[in-house]
Amino acid sequence: MKKIYPLVALAIVLTIAAFYGLDHYREVREKQHALTAHLITRCANQGLLSLFALQANDWTKNPRQLVVEVERLGQRVAALPDAVYEGKSFADWHAALEVCDRLTVNSNRQHKTIFRPLAEMAKKELWSLDTAKSEPFQQRRKRAIYRTKEAAEAADRYLDDLRADINRLLDVSRISPQARALTEQNLQAAIFQRYRKGRFSKRRVLQYLERQEAFYQLLTDNPKGFTLRGGSLYFYNKKIHRKADDLNRLLLQGEVDFFANWRQIVEQ
Repeated sequence: MKKIYPLVALAIVLTIAAFYGLDHYREVREKQHALTAHLITRCANQGLLSLFALQANDWTKNPRQLVVEVERLGQRVAALPDAVYEGKSFADWHAALEVCDRLTVNSNRQHKTIFRPLAEMAKKELWSLDTAKSEPFQQRRKRAIYRTKEAAEAADRYLDDLRADINRLLDVSRISPQARALTEQNLQAAIFQRYRKGRFSKRRVLQYLERQEAFYQLLTDNPKGFTLRGGSLYFYNKKIHRKADDLNRLLLQGEVDFFANWRQIVEQ
């Protein structure tokens, strides 16, 4: 009987040790899940901060701001892992780093789609009447208008595309279900409830682009029907002259509104 007591005591000690060991393991895993979710959420937020910087840019004065912001975003995201966690790596952390890298690449690609055409639209020489009869410039104008229409579509659905992109990256990642669930909660609270679609009007942007297209197409179709007098267009045909004047007036009136729209893609 006396021999049983040490065995019972050992069993109790092992049970207690196992309990505390399991509890410690659970705490470690919960911390790892939290770190994983925090990293991905901060990474997504950096992409949005980059968008806000691009929204605020004056593309006439700073046409290279997109290049600057791509580099800046890369530097900020590269510094995130050390800022979030210093310690031994783990599986969810590796998966989160992959998600973050891919998300940053996709954010930069989306920003280029939206703002590179806008930088082109801001080039005054592209729309100069001095080049109204130039075929190379007309081709450049057509490309700029076409790409800006695509940019308007991308700007209009920015947050929806961001959510879909994050979900897709999480789907193909090796992140554990627990870490993913916490990541989705964090993203919802810190990103999708904090930021909302702005007052960007795809309708007004497309309307402006259609008028640009119509105006320069009118010039292209009538290369011998107009001349420049004192920096202004003069058409020999009064009907065409009136149509060109009306379109030009609408373009001048809508230019400020057109560029202002791109400052309102996403709001807080």
